[in-house]
Amino acid sequence: MTSSNRFLNRLLLVVVGVVALGVGAFLVAATLPGGSGSLGGTVRGWLADASSAVADAVAATPLDPSGAGSADSMGGAGSWLAVALAALCLLLVIVFAVAAVAHGGGRTGRLVVHDEPAGSIAISAAFAETAVTDALSARRDVTSVHVSAWTVRGRPALKVRVRVTAGAAPAPVVAAASDVVRGLDRVLGEAVPVLVEVVGASVVKRGSDPRVA
Repeated sequence: MTSSNRFLNRLLLVVVGVVALGVGAFLVAATLPGGSGSLGGTVRGWLADASSAVADAVAATPLDPSGAGSADSMGGAGSWLAVALAALCLLLVIVFAVAAVAHGGGRTGRLVVHDEPAGSIAISAAFAETAVTDALSARRDVTSVHVSAWTVRGRPALKVRVRVTAGAAPAPVVAAASDVVRGLDRVLGEAVPVLVEVVGASVVKRGSDPRVA
């Protein structure tokens, strides 16, 4: 539940993973021993051809085609390919920075806003978080409750993560969470989308009464 697009996140991870895997495999193959007929020799031949092609491309794309920036006058004319590569790297840095900022965002501090003639009335997300947590934490089959408010598709929503005790059935907890959500809707005056996530636990709830045989 973040403000970033899930498909774009996965696509970015896939692209980065494939590129990293390809580069790693290529470098490993280049270090393999063998002559020209082996895999390592073939990859090293590709590297030599690529290096020659890059040198030819740099020589064919000078920054100053007139020759005023020749090696004798300026110590090397340079190539606009280097400028284009630097601009592409800068663009990639900006894209990754925007993706990093967007990922994990979407948290909101306001759950409901009512516009009245006298002004706007905002109900804090902390109110709903505290109400849901207090209502569910009192159950014996619940060890912990974590509630957070997010903005999903332009509107506030709640994510409720409930951890149950070991061996507890999730159905009663889900029913109780549904009752709490319906009561919250009545209190807030409108229905708020809620995602309830029930996870198991391997420990007994602290503070439970000991049982002796």
